[in-house]
Amino acid sequence: MNKVLLSASLLLCAGFCFAKNAVPAGPFQWGHTLAPLTTIKMSTAEISAYMPAKKKLFVVGDANVVEVVDLSNPGVAKKISETSILGNASSVTVHDDLVAVSMLEVEEWRDGQVQVMRYTDSLEVLGVYRVCSQPDMIKFTPDGKNLLVACEGSPSSDFAVDSEGGVGFLSVAKADAESWKTAEFTVAGFDHLDTNALKKAGVRSPGNQGFLRSLEPEYITVSDDSKLAWVSLQENNAMAIIDVPAKKIKKVFPLGFVDHSRNGFSLDAVSDGEINIKNYYPLRGLRQPDGIATFKAGDRHFVLTANEGAPVNDYSVWTDVTNLATLKEQGRLDETVFTEPIMKELKDLSVSSLERCDEGKYRTNNGKCPYAYTFGSRSMSVFDGETGKVIWDSGEMFERVLAKIAPEYFNWNSKKGKVKMDKRSGDKGCEPENVTVGEVGNRRYAFVGLERTSGIAVFDITEPVAPKLVDFYLDPLDRGPEGVLFIPAEKSPMAGQALLVVGYEYSKTLTIYTIK
Repeated sequence: MNKVLLSASLLLCAGFCFAKNAVPAGPFQWGHTLAPLTTIKMSTAEISAYMPAKKKLFVVGDANVVEVVDLSNPGVAKKISETSILGNASSVTVHDDLVAVSMLEVEEWRDGQVQVMRYTDSLEVLGVYRVCSQPDMIKFTPDGKNLLVACEGSPSSDFAVDSEGGVGFLSVAKADAESWKTAEFTVAGFDHLDTNALKKAGVRSPGNQGFLRSLEPEYITVSDDSKLAWVSLQENNAMAIIDVPAKKIKKVFPLGFVDHSRNGFSLDAVSDGEINIKNYYPLRGLRQPDGIATFKAGDRHFVLTANEGAPVNDYSVWTDVTNLATLKEQGRLDETVFTEPIMKELKDLSVSSLERCDEGKYRTNNGKCPYAYTFGSRSMSVFDGETGKVIWDSGEMFERVLAKIAPEYFNWNSKKGKVKMDKRSGDKGCEPENVTVGEVGNRRYAFVGLERTSGIAVFDITEPVAPKLVDFYLDPLDRGPEGVLFIPAEKSPMAGQALLVVGYEYSKTLTIYTIK
């Protein structure tokens, strides 16, 4: 494929529709970095972790089992066992011969558990620890002495219980199996931070139980030296930096928004069965990342974010989801901007009710907003890991490349498996779900999974301030990428060949790719 500039080669794809004829089956690809090696049908297929010494994958996902996959020959990888655990698994992580799984209670707001096991030819339980409310993600530090837990603390269905979120630490003095039989658990909270300053800076506070109870850690990434960690606070549109040795949250910074009126940040905001990617002056997209990843270049840490978006819309007693008509009825919109044609065009668009213009950071002279905020920015971002400054954002690239290579699948909802193009344009679009980083040869890459449209985007991030999209791969049979795992060449079971393992939540498939 000719390597032309993405912005030029994809710009032609906006503003057309397709007749109802045969839908191509795919797969579709822009570039040549990824090549599928094998696909395995699984029971769970969400999050996976790899144990190089045993050449095994451990896979979990919203069920009370851990599945083990033999990866000694990746081309014919196969599931070899399934072990029952005490609750629905939310995450899995590996260090040496240790495997840890976080487990949710049936009522997810209750304190969950973490089970630590050793793998020989089977999983031997070393310890089961009651931890915190809704342990979402867990992650061993590279030195194996801490197991970090994202204590999300989501409220009960009636909001009667809403635990404070935090970052948990299961800690041992020595990173060996015997020590993990008696690990100690502590939680680092947010109560020492200046909450008023954070709110003024733009950290969102959804819910009705106050700022501290609104903070919900989601995803964790750790520095190679085990000293720093970063945690996404998805609903809050923020990120926390963790001092791991001190077991303390150092700071929280807001992640801001993308301005859809700017060149390079267009979107299709209307689910009308057409592809119409364009600028909208009054729209801003809250990043609200789910998965995040970190790497160090020189003496500088960078954090990548997959900007999925996170409306609080699964509770009957409180939501931050609204529409433009409601905001207009409340007198909150600038009617010189939100004219009748705009209101009509965007009548079905989901927007946030929290961001105001009569108070706080974005206050205007008349208290009315010349913009509205959507959930998610449909992009990947690069942040300075120390300051929280935005370095780069992919903007409209995902929608442009989808329109180019698979227009019939443009913003479809792969969760349901029915090919209805443009179905998600009015509601978070492709939903970037997760991101991971890996080095292949002398190049560094970021791999981004798009949950709702499916597909994997690959960026060359060797120059962190100027990433380049080098590949996009979409097979409609693999739906809903959740976990994205990079296996470097030096740890790969396939000598000298880096691999990417993707767990597809909706299709319950695990696909292994080689990386060129």
